[in-house]
Amino acid sequence: MPVRAVWRPNEWVWPLLGIATVLLAAGAYPQRLQGHWLVLTPLAIAAGVFAVRRLWSMHPAPTMCAAIVLSVFSGAWREVGLGGLPLDRLLILVVVLQFLLRAPGVASAPRLRLRNVHLLLGLTVLYALGSAVAAGTLMSESGFLSFADQLGVVPFLMFIVAPSVFAGQRERNMLLATLVGLGAYLGLTAIFESLGPHFLVFPRYILNVNTTLAEEARAGGPFRAVVAEGFATYACAVAAVMAFVQWRGQRRRFLAAAVAISLLGCILTLERGVWIGAIAASLIAASLTQAGRRRLVPTALAFVLAGSVALALSPTLAHELSNRTGDQKTVWDRENQISAGLRMLAAKPLFGFGWDRYTQDDLDYFRQPADHPMFGYSHANYESVGQLLPLHETYLSYAVELGLFGAVLWAASLLWGLGGTILARGPTELVPWRAGLLAITVCFLVIALFNPYQSAFPVLLLWVWAGVAVGASPLPSRAHARHDARVGA
Repeated sequence: MPVRAVWRPNEWVWPLLGIATVLLAAGAYPQRLQGHWLVLTPLAIAAGVFAVRRLWSMHPAPTMCAAIVLSVFSGAWREVGLGGLPLDRLLILVVVLQFLLRAPGVASAPRLRLRNVHLLLGLTVLYALGSAVAAGTLMSESGFLSFADQLGVVPFLMFIVAPSVFAGQRERNMLLATLVGLGAYLGLTAIFESLGPHFLVFPRYILNVNTTLAEEARAGGPFRAVVAEGFATYACAVAAVMAFVQWRGQRRRFLAAAVAISLLGCILTLERGVWIGAIAASLIAASLTQAGRRRLVPTALAFVLAGSVALALSPTLAHELSNRTGDQKTVWDRENQISAGLRMLAAKPLFGFGWDRYTQDDLDYFRQPADHPMFGYSHANYESVGQLLPLHETYLSYAVELGLFGAVLWAASLLWGLGGTILARGPTELVPWRAGLLAITVCFLVIALFNPYQSAFPVLLLWVWAGVAVGASPLPSRAHARHDARVGA
């Protein structure tokens, strides 16, 4: 029997919750209660309340795994057909409320434990919040979502919650299986998206929405972003390697195939920053273990051979790969953006221009270079009105928008939260998770040198993984508690 007391809502709470949700929907989205939606919306809300009622009594690990999977569709719920309903964020909210309100599902989970690093993360969030308020960007859609998902408000919360959610081996194996399956889906989707057959791509919006990638056979996957797709497929490949080492039986063949498929999806992004990050992460992580050093050369040769065969069998892939590696325009984009970013940093070095202000203030800081065209401001050219490009250098982005003070806070949060977890001593069963965290952290940090803020999934997975690697002591049973009390007496 668990030691912790739990709160079980009265039966009338759930119908009341459904009625309140219908009233809120009527006020915020009146069109959702007109025509055929007059019947469908209340039915959908009733089904959602019933699902929350069931989740309330369940262990939070399955809910958290589902939230991680669904976060790959973050920002695309309208294209999926759910009218913008953020299922991933709702599941994360359920997990957080389970701990805050002592749901029956967390009765056997360890209590949340706040450490000094969490105070630093909180200080970083508060500083960025003040910056967004001062800059007037907090209430804008891009400003609020980037603050919540990309800076790390939601991921930082998951860093606190994950040690308790995935405290047991069973729960950690559940997360591994989730990431292996997700990697297989992302890898296959990348193959179908880039090389065909296109009718196998699901959901269809992946083909219809990725207009910015239409000129090249680049894989953006459900993220609609090649950088997020590249990090996600690499992280899932790391999880598959961990599962291959730990698990036994026929599953190992599937795991080996999952590793290859995930890494091929990473290659098909045709993003050089992703390639460099994946190679650097693999070399560093493998060189730190005896088994990794022994298998490094054979594994590298196997993947080089597999890549050569793929290029030989697919002239389209070979052509796109050649075009991408020789693309000079993206180099000019980054050179011009970095020059503009450095001028902005020199103009406001301490506190920056404010959160999410780069694309609104950067035009005045672009200058025409003497040796190449002016690219990097938008998808067209310097003077055109089009989709504005973010600064393709994450570290400089934080310095420009939050100033050096905010950038140091953010960097210290990464160094303490992720680096401290990697170097920490803990149970032997968490050693593979710390090794995997090292690999995906290096990949993330290298990608950040060449690209802007990543989407919700990479940051969320990074901090959830870190929370798993921290670990937590299981909650003792009542019998153990009584025995300890007698011993102490």
